Amino acid sequence: MGHQERENNAELERIDIIEFLQEYVKKLCRMWVWLVIFSLLGAGLFYARVQRQYVPVYTASATFAISIWDNQQSSSSAYYDNAAAEQMATTFPYILTSGVLRRQVEADVGESVATGSIKAVVANNTNLLTLSVTSVDPESAYEVLQSVIKNYPSLSEVIVGRVNMALLDETGIPTVPDNPRNFTRQIIKGALCGVILVAGWAALKLFTRRTIRKESDVQERMHIKCFGAVPQITAKKRSNSLKWRIVLTEPRIEGVLREPLRIIRNKVERYVNESGKKVFLVTSALAGEGKSTVAVNLALSLAQAGHKVVLIDCDLRHPSGREILGIKDGNGLGEVLTGKAEINDCMLRANELGLGKDMNVMIIPGGKPVEGGSELLESKKMGALVEIVKKWADYVILDSAPAGLLTDAVVLAQYADAAIFVVRKDYAKVDYIMDGMEQLAESGISIIGGVLNGV
Repeated sequence: MGHQERENNAELERIDIIEFLQEYVKKLCRMWVWLVIFSLLGAGLFYARVQRQYVPVYTASATFAISIWDNQQSSSSAYYDNAAAEQMATTFPYILTSGVLRRQVEADVGESVATGSIKAVVANNTNLLTLSVTSVDPESAYEVLQSVIKNYPSLSEVIVGRVNMALLDETGIPTVPDNPRNFTRQIIKGALCGVILVAGWAALKLFTRRTIRKESDVQERMHIKCFGAVPQITAKKRSNSLKWRIVLTEPRIEGVLREPLRIIRNKVERYVNESGKKVFLVTSALAGEGKSTVAVNLALSLAQAGHKVVLIDCDLRHPSGREILGIKDGNGLGEVLTGKAEINDCMLRANELGLGKDMNVMIIPGGKPVEGGSELLESKKMGALVEIVKKWADYVILDSAPAGLLTDAVVLAQYADAAIFVVRKDYAKVDYIMDGMEQLAESGISIIGGVLNGV
């Protein structure tokens, strides 16, 4: 592998990591409700656990200065006192485990005593010995300590000799537990655990999801050419509550859509020049992927390039062409196929759509929603309608219902020369997309390309 190729691969890996992190942040932002819920739940659970499991522990202690009983004042007396204190602390565990001291203490306090709760510690290089007793009952801890102070010197005398234990400090009956409840820390820990859980969940979903996220995925996962990508357009409301028209001719949207639609249009034009075919079916796997928006804008882009274009909204159950174009309700394809209206009465031309007069585009909207759309689309009237518009138009675009949900696209495939599959970014799972494509391919139509929507 050459140096330049390694650099290119490294650059691609960096881009993939950056893209993944960007997607991960977006995913976490979309899951903010779960972040709040799990952080509150974690904080509550940790708080309840501390409240339920908390047991206060108290320690009573006393510190003594140890000195050899018969030491005279000399320069070496401190050394012997320190050694005596250290030996007392060292032998203390053995005295406890032997049971002699424990039995004497239990006889004094009248209850059993755990040897592990009594300790003796000497400060380094000093003759200071601290005896301590730990218990869940502060009064019991103090009583045991007093018994240890009384009995311990006589038991240690056998090992270290007679010593003097001068009391320097004593806690008395302890009032403050050694382990005060810290709810704040536990609540923070619980909230963090909840956040970490959701963060892990988001990462797992990103790693395991099988959706189309970029143009290269169209070819790699759908096994068709990618004609281009259309940016996400958010329709805002005007003061009169009418939505913006999400179309190429809308001044506020034209700058965003012009170049992406030109790229898609060029590939469609190239296919027509090579094949001589002109009728295209535009569909998607699921509802909500923006296939109608792509179909409308592709028709307008072709018309801007000087072609004669006819767009037919064939989604009879959920026609959306009127909403995208911002035109009023009225008769459409459904009424034509049911014999309630004539085609000339339903066909909308450029001037009626508020477009330039030089644009040769005609649109047949869907009309009122109707049931039994597949039967109507399979009728002779539909076939005759397509043949009529083919005689005038350079391009005919059939906007179909989602191929993965209904059979409408399969029915319309008999009138079309090729199909264009629209996929919304990170929306439908690849399995659903492939199912829709397979159903469409069974009709014999060629799926010539895909369009990634909402990038």
